[in-house]
Amino acid sequence: MGETPSGMEHAVQLAMTGDQQACQLLVQRWYRCVYAYCQARLLLVTDAEDATQETFVRGLKRLHELRSPDALGAWLRGIAHHVCVDTIRRHKTRRESLADVDRLPTTHGHSAAESQVDRRDRDDHLLCLIYQLPEELRESIFLHYYDCLTYDQMAAWLGVARSTVNERLGKARNQLKLALLDSERGRYEL
Repeated sequence: MGETPSGMEHAVQLAMTGDQQACQLLVQRWYRCVYAYCQARLLLVTDAEDATQETFVRGLKRLHELRSPDALGAWLRGIAHHVCVDTIRRHKTRRESLADVDRLPTTHGHSAAESQVDRRDRDDHLLCLIYQLPEELRESIFLHYYDCLTYDQMAAWLGVARSTVNERLGKARNQLKLALLDSERGRYEL
């Protein structure tokens, strides 16, 4: 049961019969994608984790409804969408205040010379800007930079062409670059 398309299709078929090892393989393969999708919509890490878990619970219970094993990613994305909508309705708000940045995930890999406070401020600011992007651009950023998916993996997950993934990431980078330049300009103007 490898990562090949036929291997994944075989894993789906085994999971449909209740094979626990196959179910675990499917969760391992799709967890990061589902989590990134939920995180791009729910902001709070705890909500995204809960929604990811609920997506797999619902998906594995309803796996027999999947019409085509090669469409598992898109099918899970649909379930994740409904779980996120349910979560948002429960909270009666689409987003928590961006002022509560202490609960946001942070990026890693910065110079050791930077102070921890400066690094955290920059990470928090960047995440605030990411969360201000349109949903499909924000999702692309999370899938590629936070979950390290390739363009092909993203295209399969999102159900779009590879060129669309490239276009969305390009737009997201440009919008973030402009937002960062604007915020830096505002920081130094009197």
